[in-house]
Amino acid sequence: MELLNIAELKKSKYFLENIRWDITPKMFVDPSSAKKSGEAADISHGYMFYVDLINDRPAVVVIQLKYAFSKTVGYIYEIPEDLLKEAMHCEDSECIVGMYPVTDKLATWLKQAFGLPRD
Repeated sequence: MELLNIAELKKSKYFLENIRWDITPKMFVDPSSAKKSGEAADISHGYMFYVDLINDRPAVVVIQLKYAFSKTVGYIYEIPEDLLKEAMHCEDSECIVGMYPVTDKLATWLKQAFGLPRD
């Protein structure tokens, strides 16, 4: 897995325009768990974030979602550790196979770091 850098990721317009803030680890593992609208989550495109321990340190992991298979792009350490640790204290129903969802606070921090609108 590759160590990623926010400054480098910011240079990719394609990456920034295709971040999927709506996809959680639970939806990634089980797309049918998102059936609020009656349809399974579309995990066939974009980039998803989640928090995990990498080399015994919390980090944001970036996955490229694809139709047939998804792949891990890399991980980002340069995030305030308190935000990462907070994300790792989620409800059991949302944390799945060692993947912790990005909290609202962490998403806001990432959007600011990437220079994106914060909704």
